[in-house]
Amino acid sequence: MVEQPPTAANGSGMYDKVRDDLMKRKPLLAASFQGDPDILSRVRDYEQRSADVAQQVGLVAAKGEDIERLALLDPITELYNHRTFVKELKAEIARSRRYSQRVSVLTLIVDEFEGIGTDYGTLTQDAVLRVVALVIRNSTREVDIPARYAPWQFAVVLPQTNAAGASLVAERIRQRVANQVFSHNWKNFSLTASMGVATFPEHAQEYDELVARSLEAMECAVDRGGDRVFSF
Repeated sequence: MVEQPPTAANGSGMYDKVRDDLMKRKPLLAASFQGDPDILSRVRDYEQRSADVAQQVGLVAAKGEDIERLALLDPITELYNHRTFVKELKAEIARSRRYSQRVSVLTLIVDEFEGIGTDYGTLTQDAVLRVVALVIRNSTREVDIPARYAPWQFAVVLPQTNAAGASLVAERIRQRVANQVFSHNWKNFSLTASMGVATFPEHAQEYDELVARSLEAMECAVDRGGDRVFSF
């Protein structure tokens, strides 16, 4: 399902559309999203593997600012890496718990991303990742924490943001990704993205559970045909 983007003069229309969409999906999600233990296990396993890789990265060869960049940023997208994402999410949840605030996690995957490598090659895949990263960076606030969560997945921590607000951000990113035109050997193509949203404390109490719920929603968006935002 491809949703038509609202016009600039109809900003409230986007809010109404996302709100109505969430209300329609709520019964479905309440019945099917109880917290998938397999996804939570994958989240925890990936965190452990990322920590192991971080210990093996050749930081010895780097100097000065390069060390800081390798420690904090993903080299391809220049967004925060997985390790930094987890650290910042833990801190935001602790802050939200202390001050009784909300924090949301948005996860994103480019639809049919594997096919881009098959059709156009890995260099084009990297170029797509860079463009999507730029879209995410330009669609979020300075206080938000955008990251390359996994090789084909992005994530954003949205402090002091409820599920409805996070869904609006996700919808803005979805529209902007769909509006991008990519080129390979003078052939143009476009892409879509699927996103999931989960919010502390409504949907999870711990950081890894919150990521798992967001990934659950994202996978539901993919299963429903992609090019959409799913939230609890």
